Amino acid sequence: MSYDYLKGRKCMVWTFMGNSRMYQALAAYGDRLSQVGLFSFKVSRTGVITESGVAISNMLAYINRWPHIKWLLTISNDGTNSIFAALRDNTDGAQDTFLSEIVRIMEKYPWCDGIDIDLEKGDGYSTHAASTAMFRNIYNTVKGYDSSKLMNICLPGMNSINGSVGGENWCVYGDLNAYCDTAAIMSYGMAWAGSAPGAVSPRDWLEGIYDYAVTVMNPEKIFFGLPAYGWNWQIYDLPANLGKTYRGTSNTYYAAKNWMTGQYNFTDDAPPQPFIPILAYWDDYDMVPWALPQVYDFMEGRDATSYEYPLMNGTYNRRHYLTAYSKEQPTEFDSIYVDADGTTSSYSGIVSFENGVATLGDAGSATYTFSVSSAGTYDIAIRLCYPFWDKNGIYVSIDGNQTHFTESRLWWPYWKSTFWTTLASSISLSAGTHTIVISVDVKGVQFYGYRVCSSFSEAPSAGTATFTLSPRHFIDVDGNECQPDRAFKLTCEMLRRKPDSALIWYEDFRDYGVLQTNYWTTLSGSWTVWR
Repeated sequence: MSYDYLKGRKCMVWTFMGNSRMYQALAAYGDRLSQVGLFSFKVSRTGVITESGVAISNMLAYINRWPHIKWLLTISNDGTNSIFAALRDNTDGAQDTFLSEIVRIMEKYPWCDGIDIDLEKGDGYSTHAASTAMFRNIYNTVKGYDSSKLMNICLPGMNSINGSVGGENWCVYGDLNAYCDTAAIMSYGMAWAGSAPGAVSPRDWLEGIYDYAVTVMNPEKIFFGLPAYGWNWQIYDLPANLGKTYRGTSNTYYAAKNWMTGQYNFTDDAPPQPFIPILAYWDDYDMVPWALPQVYDFMEGRDATSYEYPLMNGTYNRRHYLTAYSKEQPTEFDSIYVDADGTTSSYSGIVSFENGVATLGDAGSATYTFSVSSAGTYDIAIRLCYPFWDKNGIYVSIDGNQTHFTESRLWWPYWKSTFWTTLASSISLSAGTHTIVISVDVKGVQFYGYRVCSSFSEAPSAGTATFTLSPRHFIDVDGNECQPDRAFKLTCEMLRRKPDSALIWYEDFRDYGVLQTNYWTTLSGSWTVWR
């Protein structure tokens, strides 16, 4: 039994570049190519085809050298939507002209194996029927002229109907299957000049395109695209400030390799910036190389030598980060003179005591006394807990001067946890005995105790992390010791999300009444209470 070793292993390329490297590749590797699109024809919105780009005369030597290659005449619209629309809708006879022009160029170059249609930037799904009809008319024209001529169509990458990342939902693979001999799916361009940095053809997207295409088209017709290029994104400033429209500048693989190995620099390939190889690595998941220009060391969140709660290590899309979903309360107490819990024998009303915690009920009040040995200026801090959102108020006094402690901000980080707060700051106390009294505002608030000290401070914190870096000298491409011309800069990659719509759990999940409007302040938009 014979085996077709070329089945599913064919390769199609285009003569788009027109540079010396392209001609070298055709000469050296033409035996490995199956199909070549001669990128030499442009169509206008009137349907007229003109020749531009790589001259056909420059290709004849290669066409004669490699007769096994299917040489197709590629007709493109340079991604101009108005041209696509005019051809699709036959505006002023544009499609009719286009069809006759296709016959004309096949007659001019009778050795061609067929036509390659590269029409990009169509419109949405509402135009899919008219778009399919246009390709049907092109296919019938080619086959009507010579049934042996082939027709390849270039299609956008899609993973479903209406599944184009670029808005080209006019394309329905299953409808177009009957109107082509081969289809080159442009499964590249997820990341582009104007996008955020990323893989040009990320794995998950590619697999989605593959899985969809082979279920609705004849798999033997399909060429899947792989990018032989990359982008150099400059993200340190806005494109307009850099004199650019987009952040990205395209690179061939050879140019990208030269960046990685230090053959190029950002000062016009001349001093003062030395030629230092940059940080580069291979992404085993997306199967693409990555490089970080002018970056000489790199760490992810999990590479911290230490970090403290509430910071947590997480992973998203294979990126390892640190984040916090809450805040803790670091406190500082200097020279603590009195440290007492919530236990006392002097109380009235309903007050319960357990494990040093006083919980106030109906008409609850408790009295605490402490002494300082010398007159002076002190800070007094108290420790409280609001155990539910509706148990959120208490009165506390020092020597008769009462303060009302309450909280209603839903984003406040210390709900249902203990926290320290200031009862008195820089208060003058005489030597001897002083009195603290707590009394109920809302039943259920918990009093954990108090401290008298020389100074007290607190602040909410999402935690801290420590990273260890080792700046050092490098060796340039000539073997000389060097360092970056502008020294080292430390940059951090952060993700700060815009606020999402919020589901606010009011009270303690009970639905006794409608949430009061004074629970929030409307800065923009509108709020409604869902019950």
